[in-house]
Amino acid sequence: MNTNLNENMRYWVDQLTEKVDSAHPKNEIIVSSGISPSGPYHVGHAREILTAEALVRGLRERGRKVRHLHFVDAFDALRKRYPYLPEKYEEEAGKPLFLIPAPDGKSKSYADQYFSEYEAAANKLGIEMEVIWTHKEYEAGKFTELIQKSLEKRDEIAEVLFRVSGRTVDNDWQPIQILDETNNSLRTAQFIGFDSQTGIVHYLGSDSKEHSADISKGQVKLDWRCDWPARWAIYGIQVEGFGREHATKGGSYDTGVGIAREIYETLAPLPVPYENINLKGETKKMSSSLGNLVTIAQVLEIIPSEVLRYFTFKSRPERQLLFDPALGLYNLIDEYAKTESETLLGKDPEFKRAWQISLLKGDQHVISTVPFSHLVSSYQTAQADEKIVFDILKRTGHTDAVKLQSDTISRELVYVDHWLKNYAPDDVKFSVIGKPSIECSQKQRGYLNLLQNKLIDLDFQAEAIHQTIYETATEIDLPAKEAFQLIYQIFIGKNAGPRLGFFLSSLGKDFVLERIQDISNQKRV
Repeated sequence: MNTNLNENMRYWVDQLTEKVDSAHPKNEIIVSSGISPSGPYHVGHAREILTAEALVRGLRERGRKVRHLHFVDAFDALRKRYPYLPEKYEEEAGKPLFLIPAPDGKSKSYADQYFSEYEAAANKLGIEMEVIWTHKEYEAGKFTELIQKSLEKRDEIAEVLFRVSGRTVDNDWQPIQILDETNNSLRTAQFIGFDSQTGIVHYLGSDSKEHSADISKGQVKLDWRCDWPARWAIYGIQVEGFGREHATKGGSYDTGVGIAREIYETLAPLPVPYENINLKGETKKMSSSLGNLVTIAQVLEIIPSEVLRYFTFKSRPERQLLFDPALGLYNLIDEYAKTESETLLGKDPEFKRAWQISLLKGDQHVISTVPFSHLVSSYQTAQADEKIVFDILKRTGHTDAVKLQSDTISRELVYVDHWLKNYAPDDVKFSVIGKPSIECSQKQRGYLNLLQNKLIDLDFQAEAIHQTIYETATEIDLPAKEAFQLIYQIFIGKNAGPRLGFFLSSLGKDFVLERIQDISNQKRV
């Protein structure tokens, strides 16, 4: 039995791509994703395109030709003025996003501004996708046939909605939204009738006068529950990931399946519902309107693209993910580094497949073998001087990493810098202070004198330094906590800080001894 193959087949991407491959054994496979550009794209939105990306990579590994279509739902209406928007945007609510002015005053439209940020992040994440702006497709007449069919089969659609979801629509409900030419809103037009011969919808505008809209020219769009299955029919989509809220019983996917089969005479794609990515400590999902978000661009300033890909790929889509841009980053980066190193050494770590799917530039180190916490400490000790960082790493047991992974370490230091400036907790941040003025008790001064004498002949390695600090305090009956706090105060002016043995070893023996001697010689209290 091939145990490696068995292990790989338990990985979620392999399981799903095998299903897709079996269901569609011939021709090109179409994978789809899509989001409304209604505001800043946070890291939770990355799961939409990364889920599709994982499937694309998995299918290509199986030798299949794949296209990833990404729909920009710029024809969606702005639901409301979000807190981050100026008050003047109150009057923009209800208008399609592609017709709303950009908040930055520079972009072509509201939709262009926010999607351009998302597209840039997707490029950094190594995602190749064909971008389709839905409003342009409507304007080009791609949806015309299905808009007409939807209007003609309005009652059948209503019956599907009731049977599948229990939802009863009003008597005046129609499966479309009309772009009111009087105010560019999708909310104000009142449907009067449809002429199937001309493709013209008649409606009352906000001015209470009758107007007409051509279904072939982007003046009418399908209601969401119809628009989604219409895409499946028009573009031949075979697999698609989407948020779990659409996958509830009777939800938009279930009704889409019924409308696709009974109205549009097509099959629904294989569903891949995924859970949210939340910020650690937050009970609500990330939201532009709530402000509880970290954008994808911000995340890619503190970790490489491969690490964000790995973070998403290692868990099944139905598992909720918690992203911690603070101390949790230590664990994520070090876990990735361990998985990477073991895989490159020919081993089979738990998340080997996730690492393989996350790769962008071949089999090479993305993260160095130096623990992230040690890089953070070394970078601050060196006061952001890269040359000094490398000297510190050599002194603290990482000579091979400096020799073999210097470029990787240099890249990591850029991430370290951004992290320290924007997300690091205060108790992690420190700087080596100038010579402090500390009033020591007689016992503390005796402790420093004894410690200095012991350190002179000590092999200045982290573990030995730490043990000597502790044993010297015990020898003269000074509480260990007081001893450690005293050392921290001497070097960084705080009662706590980085692991003391590593920290002092990175400073170098001569500097440490000189500083301790200066303090022990100061006036006693």
